[in-house]
Amino acid sequence: MKPSSFAQTGWSSIDITAPAQDKIEAALRKEGALIETLDLTSLETEYHAWRHLGEYEGDYAIYNGKLEHCLLEKTLEHFISLILIKPKSGMTGIDIGSCQSVFPVLVRRIYGVHYYEQDLEYPAGVNGDRIGSSADAIPLPDKSVDFMTLHCTFEHFEGKIDTGFVNECARLLRKGGLCVILPLYLNDSHCNVTGVSDPTGQESISWDTDAQHYCLIPEWQNRFGRHYSPKAFMERVHEPAIAAGLRPRLLKISRWETINPDLWLRWVLVLER
Repeated sequence: MKPSSFAQTGWSSIDITAPAQDKIEAALRKEGALIETLDLTSLETEYHAWRHLGEYEGDYAIYNGKLEHCLLEKTLEHFISLILIKPKSGMTGIDIGSCQSVFPVLVRRIYGVHYYEQDLEYPAGVNGDRIGSSADAIPLPDKSVDFMTLHCTFEHFEGKIDTGFVNECARLLRKGGLCVILPLYLNDSHCNVTGVSDPTGQESISWDTDAQHYCLIPEWQNRFGRHYSPKAFMERVHEPAIAAGLRPRLLKISRWETINPDLWLRWVLVLER
């Protein structure tokens, strides 16, 4: 169902400033969410060495580097994933919504893991290291995965696929396994965003019927995005995770301006089996 109206001012419904995120943190703590702080200052030197790896040059740099902070954002997301997962040879992982990412290639080379690339746009089924499927119905056996990564992916899950994916994590992860989601977009209000200007295209989107704002931002160039309010996050993600036997914890990013003031990474969600 298409929303009856869109916010005319686009991103004005979304606030990623530090004061706004502090307010969100207070609301989440009140609801019982486990929150830690990740200060990027202590990781700056190690991160800058990481971002100059060869896989980040060439076509990937061109694809992400139209603005410098875009390439910095992607490499930082990858770096933080590895800090949290600590991959070891022999592990099995899945990069969800992998699309054109070089991250699985890089991780296989450095760590010797079996790393699948999953995306809805790939040919259906398991084809070598590639899996074509919806993120909430991945054709792998129960408890067959040690880690899962999502980089600028989770916010694009339409309808109930976000909650369905949480349940799929619980099914696929082995004991002690981790799923790392970043960025997790949190906002004071529950917002849906689209770059689709065509009314027919908007009709095909699975909008959240309980969203408080619908934002049309043509220059964003993506079909659908979701920014959770604290209430929506608890109901759609946190509570289902606990019910499925997962341990959710949030990492709040501080000092992102150490890397670049224009980064949009504010929160990381970790789901542990």
